Amino acid sequence: MRIHFTRADLARTHVVSGPDVMWEVVGSLQALQAGYGRRTFGQWRWQARHDLRDAGLARPVRDRLFPVTPHAAYYPDLLTPVEGGLGLDEAVDAILSTPRRRLCTEIGRLSGGPGQGAWLDDLRAARSAALAELGATVRAYHRLSIEPHWPAVRACVDSDLARRRQALREGGVHDLLNSFRPMMRWNSPVLEIPAHPSGRDVHLGGRGLVLIPSYFTRLHPNTIFDARLPQVITYPAVHPAVAVARRDVVLDRLLGDTRAAALRGVAGGSTTSELALRVGVSLPTISHHTGILRDAGLIVSRRTATTVLHTLSPLGEELLAGRSRGGHERGAG
Repeated sequence: MRIHFTRADLARTHVVSGPDVMWEVVGSLQALQAGYGRRTFGQWRWQARHDLRDAGLARPVRDRLFPVTPHAAYYPDLLTPVEGGLGLDEAVDAILSTPRRRLCTEIGRLSGGPGQGAWLDDLRAARSAALAELGATVRAYHRLSIEPHWPAVRACVDSDLARRRQALREGGVHDLLNSFRPMMRWNSPVLEIPAHPSGRDVHLGGRGLVLIPSYFTRLHPNTIFDARLPQVITYPAVHPAVAVARRDVVLDRLLGDTRAAALRGVAGGSTTSELALRVGVSLPTISHHTGILRDAGLIVSRRTATTVLHTLSPLGEELLAGRSRGGHERGAG
């Protein structure tokens, strides 16, 4: 894909101030469907599926959200309105206020899978019940699967933005655009996106370009499908993968492989039997390790009826996050 700039476009090109909630929602839904990014999203994906099942939302997400956010070259632009930078309520309101003609056009491009036709037909016809269900399902999915992870999303996006703003300060918009190599190549006046599934040319025509780093965007930068709309590129934010990998090695050496795996498995909450299954050890063995972690002040265990629920203590959260007791991030970036 090639995006063509004029001088006016360069003057109007900028990065956003923080994460965009709907780009993160859409990206996470695609990560949930496709299963890519095992190291980056493996734990999140397990937790999301677990929470959605427990809340009775697994089927609504599968039947209502997956069809409109397929892991494919196209999904409707209306799902990522500019209001996404303001917050979830503003974004959902914008989606539900989409003009009927635009709904018909954009939803109409979706092919849908078996049994999805009626749902897509209802959305395409802008039926009020279908739109209300879409909005309610997006809100419920966000509450369970995105909101608890928002601090990590914001930290990752903010770290990436700091890098882009430094490039902009030091060398202007040309250095900003050059900072995206190799995922995007700036050969003035054209920005090329080699891995983009579309081979088309987009002429900005003086509108400029908005650049949005995204925690859940992984495989390649995403763009707006309709060339007449304000143009946006959402690109994979740089995850501190090296720092995380180094921190995991240190944690394994400190606690031992099995106990470190148990501590990671407790993140988000886990019963003793769930933890034993996740770590791959027997119930007596996992009980031994959780007892040591509890005595060390890294986890908290609460009995409810016949089960024991383990959660991370503040100290355990700090240890997994790689933070000192003063709360400063170490080695990220």
